[in-house]
Amino acid sequence: MLESIITVLIIGFMAGFIFSMPIAGPISIIITSNALKGNQRFCTRAAIGASIIEFFYVFIVIYGITKLYGYYKNYVPYILLIGSVFLFFIAYQIIKTNLNFDAFHLSEKVDQKIENKGGLRAGLIINLTNPSLLFGWLTSSFLVFSLASSLGLNTGGLDLLINENVSLLSSSEQTQAVSSMSEKSISDFLLSTVYAFSVALGGMVWLVYFSKFIVKNRNRLNVSIVNKVIKVLGCGLFVIALYLVGKAIFILIG
Repeated sequence: MLESIITVLIIGFMAGFIFSMPIAGPISIIITSNALKGNQRFCTRAAIGASIIEFFYVFIVIYGITKLYGYYKNYVPYILLIGSVFLFFIAYQIIKTNLNFDAFHLSEKVDQKIENKGGLRAGLIINLTNPSLLFGWLTSSFLVFSLASSLGLNTGGLDLLINENVSLLSSSEQTQAVSSMSEKSISDFLLSTVYAFSVALGGMVWLVYFSKFIVKNRNRLNVSIVNKVIKVLGCGLFVIALYLVGKAIFILIG
């Protein structure tokens, strides 16, 4: 059992760290844009908030997505719409940003008190209103544990549990399939918790150190280039929000 816990802990941390590297997602875009403004505390708090929600999402993916999805799926389009409104607002705030590094340094203490507010809340809300994380981590975890299984690593049966979740969710008779799920053991619960925690920790470590790297090196960049990059990130977030609206409408009329 101890071997399984250590294996799952390492696998989860690596998965969380690696899969958090792309900066195309909403939480990465917000952290990057604020890091370019020097708001390290905001970035750290946002990473913590995002990781808290990611922990619960990954746990649900591993331990109980097939039981929860039947109750959850009817509310998905409304959650998408709420999330898109929040992202539209954040995108607008990012796009209208116009940095002046000289002015920033002169009033750094005042700016930090104002700018660093809401980081934890932003991280919580952005990931909470992003149900695609559920299915993203279901797919990612399926790939990760398939690789671990092929390498002969002892995952305590989590690879079999994920395979079962994937097969049940892809079943055309989902309700019947869910009701026929096998009972889960205490070890399944413990290993699912360990994996979810390590994934969230890995993602948080990447986001925090990534933001620290940008904050440390941002002054080496031309201020006009930084402003353009921030605006591009804001536009990217705006596109993601539009996609969520389209997805919600498609689900509602489909």
